[in-house]
Amino acid sequence: MSQHDDVPLVGIRLDQISTHVATLQDAERFVVRYGNAVRGYLTAILRNSEDAEEVVQEILLNLLNRGGVDAVWPAASGSGRFRDYLKVIARNAALSFLRKKGRHANAELMPEIHADPSTTDSAADIAMTSEWQACLLKKVWRELEQHERKSPGNLCHTCLRVYTEFPDEESPDQARIASERAGRVLTPEAFRKQVSRARRLMAECILMEVARGVVPPTATAVEAELHELGLWDRVHEYLPGDWQDKFFSAC
Repeated sequence: MSQHDDVPLVGIRLDQISTHVATLQDAERFVVRYGNAVRGYLTAILRNSEDAEEVVQEILLNLLNRGGVDAVWPAASGSGRFRDYLKVIARNAALSFLRKKGRHANAELMPEIHADPSTTDSAADIAMTSEWQACLLKKVWRELEQHERKSPGNLCHTCLRVYTEFPDEESPDQARIASERAGRVLTPEAFRKQVSRARRLMAECILMEVARGVVPPTATAVEAELHELGLWDRVHEYLPGDWQDKFFSAC
């Protein structure tokens, strides 16, 4: 292990992230990334997966035609969560779809009932929250994989995958499986160190991704979103004790 093993693996301050989602490298990809969450939300509202897919495509096309996220989410002058913004436009799009199809928005299909962003116990809200978490974690796993490919000697993705897939195995057996996948020998101690660093890296990646969807990305707002998405337990043990000051001192 190198002398730099204990250096934070991400090292990018959250207060350096613009509070304007449109300034991300590719804002439209941010929308598409969470398309499955919007799709699950609409399926719970419309009760028909084909209808939901049609509305999702209309939403994405409309966003692009209107200039992307920058033109339709007033992040610079407001505050809130991108997730709630997408819920509002999904609700409105579902209502427009029902009207266009000549269907009545009755008690079972009323978007105002099922898609109210303040409603936490509706089927639609639960579906979107669950899918949003899944989309976010899928993106973070890809980041770990990319980090491993770009970092010679780093096996964070391989080892954490093994640790996650075989939780009941002892570390010698986990190290053996990881060694087979990596094509190099890992001792149990080396495996455990790789997993430890990987969990810290995953925690910071989750924190970064959540912060991108919160305006402004303050420690309080990001922590609240982590709790609501069911991700807090995945990160808080692996962040430094002063993470609020470290990442949000200028927010």
